[in-house]
Amino acid sequence: MGEKITAKAKMYCPISAAAEILADHWSVVILRDIAIFDQRTFNSILTNSNEKISTGTLAARLSRLCDIGLLIHHGDPSHSQRKIYCLTSKAIELIPILVSMSAWALKHNAPHLDPNLFGQNRETAPSPYAKELIEKVQQTQKVIINDMVVVSTIIDNN
Repeated sequence: MGEKITAKAKMYCPISAAAEILADHWSVVILRDIAIFDQRTFNSILTNSNEKISTGTLAARLSRLCDIGLLIHHGDPSHSQRKIYCLTSKAIELIPILVSMSAWALKHNAPHLDPNLFGQNRETAPSPYAKELIEKVQQTQKVIINDMVVVSTIIDNN
């Protein structure tokens, strides 16, 4: 988590700093896949994304999202080379923005998409849907971390 999210402008602008993440198509798609579609491994993100991200791009974005503190990863005890990616609290705070982006796109730019894709109640952030999604992600991540600790303890004791 050494790299910070920084704006390219000479003077600090919070909108420019947010755009460093939110204007990058692949980073937003990866955050969506983890937060909304619960795709938490490299392979699940790669194979379940309709956008067909390349392996190189996915690897680079996952690494960058970890470097700037939006993702963390844990080893998968059932597969030594697999990493399980989780949102950090900073990334969880982006969920209402992702939900708002979805609502805006469905309203203004995507009449051909299934309007039920992200749930029925898409209001401006933080909507009840966004709050529910945040709670779900937080609960899922607690379970993942607890499972990792249990498996790690078992392995350490053997």
